[in-house]
Amino acid sequence: MEPEILLKLRFLSDLTPGPLGFPLFLLTDVQEGDPPRYRSRLALFDGALRFLTQEEAKKPRYAHPYVYFLRKVGEGQELFRLDLRGGEAERLTETPGVLDYALGPEGEVFFLALKEAPKPGSPRTYEGWPFKFDGRGLLPEGSVALYALEGGQKKLLLDRFPAPKEMVPSPEGLYLVMAEDVQAQAEWRDTLYRLRDGSLEKVYGGFGPIFALEWSPEGLFFLGHAFERGGGTEARLYHLHGGEARVLFEGSLHNSLNSDLRFGAHPQGPKWGGDGVYVVRTEEGMARLYRVGPEGKAEVVAVEGSVLSFAITERGLFFLTEDFTRPARLEGPLGLFDPNEGVSLPLAEPVHTEWPSPEGHRVPGWVLLPEGEGPHPVILYIHGGPHTAFGRAPMLEFQLFCQAGYAVAFCNPRGSTGYGQDFALLEGAWGERDERDLLGFLEHVLVHFPLDPARVGVAGGSYGGYMVNWLTAHHPERFRAAVTDRSICNWFSFFGASDIGPRFTFMELFAKPWERPEVLWEKSPLRHVHQVRTPTLVVHSEQDHRCPIDQGETWYTALLHLGVKTRFFRVPEEGHELSRSGRPDRRIARLKAYLDWWRENL
Repeated sequence: MEPEILLKLRFLSDLTPGPLGFPLFLLTDVQEGDPPRYRSRLALFDGALRFLTQEEAKKPRYAHPYVYFLRKVGEGQELFRLDLRGGEAERLTETPGVLDYALGPEGEVFFLALKEAPKPGSPRTYEGWPFKFDGRGLLPEGSVALYALEGGQKKLLLDRFPAPKEMVPSPEGLYLVMAEDVQAQAEWRDTLYRLRDGSLEKVYGGFGPIFALEWSPEGLFFLGHAFERGGGTEARLYHLHGGEARVLFEGSLHNSLNSDLRFGAHPQGPKWGGDGVYVVRTEEGMARLYRVGPEGKAEVVAVEGSVLSFAITERGLFFLTEDFTRPARLEGPLGLFDPNEGVSLPLAEPVHTEWPSPEGHRVPGWVLLPEGEGPHPVILYIHGGPHTAFGRAPMLEFQLFCQAGYAVAFCNPRGSTGYGQDFALLEGAWGERDERDLLGFLEHVLVHFPLDPARVGVAGGSYGGYMVNWLTAHHPERFRAAVTDRSICNWFSFFGASDIGPRFTFMELFAKPWERPEVLWEKSPLRHVHQVRTPTLVVHSEQDHRCPIDQGETWYTALLHLGVKTRFFRVPEEGHELSRSGRPDRRIARLKAYLDWWRENL
């Protein structure tokens, strides 16, 4: 199996109820060309695959007899609808760009759109933060308004800054999530409002993020928290009823498992199902679906594999599920639809193992072993986040390394999700708790599996890249080769240049550049880079706003000037999501760069 297998794969996303209770979704494949491109088509499944469009579609919603969706027009996107009784897709909006939309219970259409398009090359003025976001670039501060469609014309409903960022219609009005003011936006303190008859009423919040709104006959459900435990705070499922917001359920309330074989959006609840509200929670390396009653009683819905998305229709529950050895497929009362049936995708099942830490907790993980008796060279791979996890979801990258002759060891150290609130916390101890868990797990697998302790590599992206930098600086003789991908090496520059810099830095390290600067410097791998001896491939995307390109540039430059063997693989026009949704040829080039580095150095 070679990296080019990506060109043959198809991906399911945006699962939602469709006509006659059939599941509606997007099917994305790769169109050959120079360069190759993704194509996302609107489809449904009635026992067989039925395409509704041959052109691009995004974020579909069904309201009889129409399917609504977004489609790119020029530099922005507009709202379209397709009459399932016949005819071509009809464009509904003429704007500088529609950002989001929602359908009301009586057929109303609400949408967020730019008031004016920014002129290319013109200066931008900002008075709030954030002013950019990964995957979007510079944000249109002060240029977003809320509209309704009436008689085919847009009607202005709300024009304020900060603008709404999520909405859900209900019979009692339009619920909106937005920050109360610029300071609240900078601190990620959302407020839930209700817009009714032109009047805006504050309903709840002002403490932390609010997201995933779902209206039901039993009231409003949503997810949120107040950062009570810093950056590792887990989400709560709230039920707003009778003016009171009650907590029904807690945990890692989404599929937080790492995978590089997904494409598109995968809503994971909450969704009302008549007998309760359904939501996905990650637990011990698996994403499970729960049904939670209005009184808070939670029950697991039996599903094989990890749940990536689900839809509740009059025909029953439909799921997108995934596992170690397969990307998402559709399951439900109409049978199974595997978009990659017929594609040879030989993914191996990893072996589960656990390291019992002397501190009293366990560090769960897995090992992928190549063919042969060994001892095999091994790559310790570290996930991003840090508040995500490895588990029952496919990682093509690992499988390619394994088939090239390298074992892959991967685990969920403290800071990972799915093992309880206390386990998810690092409480400022980056490079301490996590380091002990990662190195303890590594020594454990070296003892219990046929691995070569003299040929150990280390790799990771984002937070995982930070830990690659940290480990190679603090344990210069432990690793024979390293790949640091979209990493952090300098907390001072990250604070101001990252799209999440100030809030993330403070929530994770409890320090600011002007308060406790010694913490930020001591926790910066750059402070210790002079100790690195490991040959290191630096991978970074030029449009990464999460971990900006200067982080990779700085680490590469330092290693080069220190005489450490290094190589810089930098990718134009891509952001933080290169490995998961970047242009197909660039994703393939990245995987080949990894494989070349392991062959040369491991």
